[in-house]
Amino acid sequence: MSDTNESTEHRLHPLKKIEIVVKGKREEFVQDLLEQSGVSGYTVHRNVSGKGASGFHEGQLLFNDESGLVLFFAVSGANRIQSIIDGMAPLLESSSGVMFVSDTQVVRLKKFVGDDT
Repeated sequence: MSDTNESTEHRLHPLKKIEIVVKGKREEFVQDLLEQSGVSGYTVHRNVSGKGASGFHEGQLLFNDESGLVLFFAVSGANRIQSIIDGMAPLLESSSGVMFVSDTQVVRLKKFVGDDT
């Protein structure tokens, strides 16, 4: 145990989080867009279920990964998130899917923005 009076609290850093839900046939497009945006990483959840304007979508459709829903989310600075928004807008205007952007906070900032700070 240390004799110093170091704080055990961790500093939170504000960033943006983007969540994108699309049909599986659009998965490669979204992955390419995320890679091109320069985000440090992203999470993918396949076979997502949910209900929206076009009805209920069931996860794990047999033999049809293109019809199932895929959820992506990434955290980064506002400029990178804006580039994803700009890239997704035309797709969402012409096909089904949703995109959400919100403020979030992270502890390990370098994991999300690298040396761009």
